[in-house]
Amino acid sequence: MIKKEGPGWRIIRDSSRDNFTALIGGETWAIELNKSEWSNLVKVVIDLSDQYKSVKEQLMGDEDITLELECSPWLAILKGDQYGWTLRLILSGSGLLNRGAEVYWPRNVTNHVSNAMRTMWDSGYL
Repeated sequence: MIKKEGPGWRIIRDSSRDNFTALIGGETWAIELNKSEWSNLVKVVIDLSDQYKSVKEQLMGDEDITLELECSPWLAILKGDQYGWTLRLILSGSGLLNRGAEVYWPRNVTNHVSNAMRTMWDSGYL
């Protein structure tokens, strides 16, 4: 089991579980994810984070940016400025589970969450 957490966020990955191998959480919410949902989530968060890093230096003063990226079953929406960003994720229900969810990490935790996901990705913990 791999557990990463900080104020306002947590990620738990347990590949020994059959159905739901990951759990992501925020200050007042948590959701379990299957392997496919987890893998696609990590991809979309890393991609959005990379896009943000490549454009944030080009933003002027109070200029805001919104980036959206879809990687089924996720829609990810990053909103920010040159000083930070928030992340809203929408899980679309499909398949046997036919469930959906909407989650949100505020500006003060998104960088920590995306860095933890990148570390897990780079370490092969998917």
